[in-house]
Amino acid sequence: MSNLATGALELMLAMQTPTPKGYWGVPVLVWGMPGTGKSTFIESLQRDGFPVYTMIASLHDPTDFNGLPVLHNGRMRFAPPEWVYLFEEHGQGILFLDELTTAPPTVQAALLRLVLERKVGAHSLPAGVRIVAAANPPDIAASGWELSPPLANRFVHLNWQLDGDTYRRALEEGFAPPPALTTDPERHAARALFWKQLVAGFLKRNAGMAFTQPAEDEYAYATPRSWDFAIALMATCDLHGYAPRPGEQSPPNTQPFVNLVKGAVGSGAATSFLQYLRQLRIPDPEAVLDGAAQVDPTLREDELQVLFETMSHLLQKMSEDAKNEDAENKERLKARTRRFLEAAQVVARARKADSIYTVFRKLIGKKPVGNKGWLQHQIEQDATLQPILRELGQHYEELTGILERLKPK
Repeated sequence: MSNLATGALELMLAMQTPTPKGYWGVPVLVWGMPGTGKSTFIESLQRDGFPVYTMIASLHDPTDFNGLPVLHNGRMRFAPPEWVYLFEEHGQGILFLDELTTAPPTVQAALLRLVLERKVGAHSLPAGVRIVAAANPPDIAASGWELSPPLANRFVHLNWQLDGDTYRRALEEGFAPPPALTTDPERHAARALFWKQLVAGFLKRNAGMAFTQPAEDEYAYATPRSWDFAIALMATCDLHGYAPRPGEQSPPNTQPFVNLVKGAVGSGAATSFLQYLRQLRIPDPEAVLDGAAQVDPTLREDELQVLFETMSHLLQKMSEDAKNEDAENKERLKARTRRFLEAAQVVARARKADSIYTVFRKLIGKKPVGNKGWLQHQIEQDATLQPILRELGQHYEELTGILERLKPK
């Protein structure tokens, strides 16, 4: 990929990111100087069954994005424009909004709902359609307009650069093809739980970073929406080997991760988060549940809470999936539940049981089977867990109640 422009890999990672709302691709806005191949690269992603439809912002009016009002059976409705049906036919593709900084304010306002809700009037785009935009800086764009903050916050912003050496190598060898990336939605959901808890831990210590103002010469800034984008992108980078691990001081090959987080929440919030990540010492939660890593009882309270919250969510997700899965997965859930409780023993013996008290409160109160709590249900499936529960019951009174309910009548 040495013959690809800077920003190309990040764009592909963003497009291969499943979102919690069920569609593919975090909306991306690629910024770069004219003539550096932004549009050419994006349009080259077209293939059979995966169309790329390009719309030049300055050549359209708001009805091209909201639909045209028409009278139908005595009622007014918005008829979707013709280009919508191209994506209906294939169910996927790229809606490419080129020259975005040539869009006047009225068109930018019309784009707000399209980019965020993926709706054209009352018509929804298929889940496989990615939304990608490109722009030149407003000061050099033809009839340029500044991007409004509400529209800017609906995109992840990437810098596109094609330096002289990359272009020379491309002339000699040809441009490298776009990287072929495939993201497993189920694995992505599991890794997103981890990054979600890391962000929650960070914001607990840095509450002011939940909302920020864009820095000079930047369009990205932190809001709950853009943090959601960042979490989804972190999980994608994790699955494809571009994410740093907590505690790593100089992780290799993580620049795409850094660029995407900065493009989502801005450089200020991203820099603080990356510093927080370097200071963490927590092991990978899935490695703990699988017995490949151990819990260090010297971890700080916030580190323990992030670790156990993530493991708790993973176990609950597994229990939901295991209802209709084979015996092997159910046995894996049992093994993971035991390791979770053994990890809690380590913390309790270190006199830090209060650090994870809220996690147990949630597990006890979770009711996936009738009126039984989640933890009670798991213990009924594996009676050998009861001795561990008796020890933990010295620290968590609610666990004693579970053991009392399990006694034979």
